[in-house]
Amino acid sequence: MVKTLILQSNTKNLRYIEPFLTELVAGVDIDETRYHNAIIALTEGVNNAIVHGNKRDESKSVTITGEVRDGMILLTIDDFGEGFDPNALPDPLAPENLLRDGGRGVFLMRSLCDVAEFTTTETGCRTILRIRLKE
Repeated sequence: MVKTLILQSNTKNLRYIEPFLTELVAGVDIDETRYHNAIIALTEGVNNAIVHGNKRDESKSVTITGEVRDGMILLTIDDFGEGFDPNALPDPLAPENLLRDGGRGVFLMRSLCDVAEFTTTETGCRTILRIRLKE
């Protein structure tokens, strides 16, 4: 079953991420660590879509689509931003970046997910996250 959540671009709406994911995986056998990784990665992705993609413009929305299939959680985040080159981001582990506020979202998504892809679409940016249910 595919579930969709559409959020107005306000970071207060991040509170809807965990209930969305909880409902998505209800009745699914998932490792607890994987579940928590999914919550963190999805929250980071949606936060980036709101703050960096849509620039907190509340007239724009973020669409989250989720599905459990083939032993994986498949999550897609779409915003109306200009997109970005994830490979051009500063390394958050570089000494000069360690004390910076922010700049770790893409790093976290890549670290916590089996797959984290970022593409520019005709209408914005799309983030695709895939997380295995089991180790």
